Amino acid sequence: MVAAPAASADVVAPKSASAFRDSVGVVTHIVYFDTAYGDWPRVVARLDELGVRHLREGIYANPAPQWRDWNERYYEAVELAAARGIRFNFGMNPPGAGTGTLDQVLGVVGGRLRHAAEALEAPNEFDKYVGGPRWPLVLSAYGRDLHRKAKARRSLRSLPILGPSFATPEGPRRVGDQASWVDVGNIHPYTGGLSPDPQHVQAELARARVTAGRKPVWATEAGFHNALRAPATDQPPVSERAAAVYHVRTFLEHFRGGIRRTYAYELLDEKPDRSLRDSEQHFGLLRHDFSRKPAFKALRNLITVVGRNERRRPALRPLRLSVSGRDGDLRRLVLQKADGTYVVALWRLASVWDRDRRRPLSVAPRRLAVKIPGAGRITATDPVRSAAARRLRLRGGSVRIKLGARPLLLHVTPKRLLDHRR
Repeated sequence: MVAAPAASADVVAPKSASAFRDSVGVVTHIVYFDTAYGDWPRVVARLDELGVRHLREGIYANPAPQWRDWNERYYEAVELAAARGIRFNFGMNPPGAGTGTLDQVLGVVGGRLRHAAEALEAPNEFDKYVGGPRWPLVLSAYGRDLHRKAKARRSLRSLPILGPSFATPEGPRRVGDQASWVDVGNIHPYTGGLSPDPQHVQAELARARVTAGRKPVWATEAGFHNALRAPATDQPPVSERAAAVYHVRTFLEHFRGGIRRTYAYELLDEKPDRSLRDSEQHFGLLRHDFSRKPAFKALRNLITVVGRNERRRPALRPLRLSVSGRDGDLRRLVLQKADGTYVVALWRLASVWDRDRRRPLSVAPRRLAVKIPGAGRITATDPVRSAAARRLRLRGGSVRIKLGARPLLLHVTPKRLLDHRR
């Protein structure tokens, strides 16, 4: 089958590759000392390999003397990660949790751990873990106190304050407008074993606007578990292979849709569960023995292609681009790197997993013609498989590709850059 001729190229405004790299985070649990997280130096080594520099963690200031060693172990773990360039979104524990008062916790963040902190987050899923008839009032009052006390401290006032996350659809409506007390909205856009799509992203952003107005939004949890024998009452599972495809799609789709940062839940399976029935033990990008799941490798490859060391925001220049056969199934994101090259991410919305029958679905590849008139060289990478690139044959400013279930990354070097290098 021959692809239809490519249409005349559109002018596409790219986004910053460094901003995309900055959008990738992961959730960890330092104080789960009796799980695989107890080997924290090994966790940090895997984070180095992955290339993620943003963690979501709890924050603790247990005041009782018997907790001194426990606290110290936690502080040293944060400092070890921070020494590797990793920064933390510290999530507040609910009032009465026994992990320190708000003043004590802010004292730790603004003091010993200030160099590691990049954000403060209101309590996690308060509607689920605290509940009760008065939870909206308690959560709102806590949010106001958090904002007032953090902004009053010189060492903390520059840190953005994230609003609360919710586990129930009605949670944001019950709390209402909190925009005066937050800098960033907060969502947990789990798809329940489905591929992420733009409609789901926009629905989740609309929920965030109920509490955060038009503030930027982070997704502080999103992910997939691999407990294939989990009960039907749990979130539906996906296979490890499907999770690799869906994780890459998640980061691309979220960033394209306007979510500034997404934290994958979570880095590491906490405990062994050979029965594959306990969903909470199978959300990790790594298995509990630190072996790499396909999702870990795919995310590592994605970060490698986009640029592990991308920090400088480039002066963005539009790219002329068109893809033949575009319809509702095909998605694209154009990123520009600091060296002036581009990464054109292409992916499909087609499901690769039947979540009801719990079995893989095949996705027939489509032949596409990608037209980039100003390109001097184009290589292609399939991040689900590897970070290796293969050079594509350019004819008249176009290349032909096959796009199946797995996202494809085209690294485009403009002719003007090649001419300049000669």
